[in-house]
Amino acid sequence: MKKISVIWILFAAALIVSCTSSNTTNNNEINVRIGFAGLNLELLKNTPPQKVFEGDIFPFIVKIKNNGAYSIKNDKKAIISLSVEKDYTRNVQLLNEGKLEIAEGKSSSAYFTIPGRTQIDPKGGEEIISYNIQAGRIDPQSEFHNSIAIATVCYPYETLLSATVCIDTDVTNLRPGKKVCNAQDLVFPTGQGAPVAITKIETRMLPFEISPGSASTNEIRPQFLIYVENKGPGLVIKEESVSDFCTKSSTDHGNYNIVYVDAFLSDKKLVCQLDKEPESQELGHIKLKDKKDIIRCYQEEGVPRNYDPYLSPLKIEMVYGYTQSVSAGYFIMKPTN
Repeated sequence: MKKISVIWILFAAALIVSCTSSNTTNNNEINVRIGFAGLNLELLKNTPPQKVFEGDIFPFIVKIKNNGAYSIKNDKKAIISLSVEKDYTRNVQLLNEGKLEIAEGKSSSAYFTIPGRTQIDPKGGEEIISYNIQAGRIDPQSEFHNSIAIATVCYPYETLLSATVCIDTDVTNLRPGKKVCNAQDLVFPTGQGAPVAITKIETRMLPFEISPGSASTNEIRPQFLIYVENKGPGLVIKEESVSDFCTKSSTDHGNYNIVYVDAFLSDKKLVCQLDKEPESQELGHIKLKDKKDIIRCYQEEGVPRNYDPYLSPLKIEMVYGYTQSVSAGYFIMKPTN
């Protein structure tokens, strides 16, 4: 009997340890879909130096970190481009040629990939891109010239929000008994790990006519007002224009502030009021104004009022391009005799 008791004690202890270990793992899970960051650009210290002489070759080194939750991969790469004053620069050389894909016809522009934050790597990926710049000659009558170099990054990005909403078929609270849930607005103050964020969702359960002209409204239609805002430091651009924006001298202003949106309630795609030119092949989208917009999405099918209120998953996907820059000035001096 004592042996059996000991075996049962050991088994119970192992079970407790197993459960404790499992709970600890779940508690340590990191939410990577938080914050308003995409890529972060930073110049390494003393690159470029504050003062250079005519003909000097000096470094310009950019550290790029992906602080968001979206990974930029080979199918949709990011691109970096370096702009300098041509009249005061002899040469620009990209030093990461073996690691990066040089843009065609643009020796100072290159494509790259960079992973986002994950459970395995909650810090996100990092890339160091190095240039050598050779200073040109300044005006004969000048003792120095204040020049500038600008590194611009253009990249595709996505925002994904998953939430649980209440489909309240008894919005007037006339039925007896306690409800599982009540329809309410949702607020997201901490973002989704991307520069374009959903800040709020207003939930509405509207009476729905089964047929036009019918007096019967024995169904409700879930509707959502989705508040979107560019919370990052850069500009939103159309996803298809990412490469052109960083390699061409002029861009179409119609490519600014375009965000493609899809929304799903459970497994059903919602109907969203989006911008789209008549008879065009373009996807429905929103166009941010003053960095903000509101999307109205609804479920096309009604929900019978005799259903009990229930919880349902809501998923919103937003696809866009993004661009931001980092710059530094330096003085070009005449050589001392």
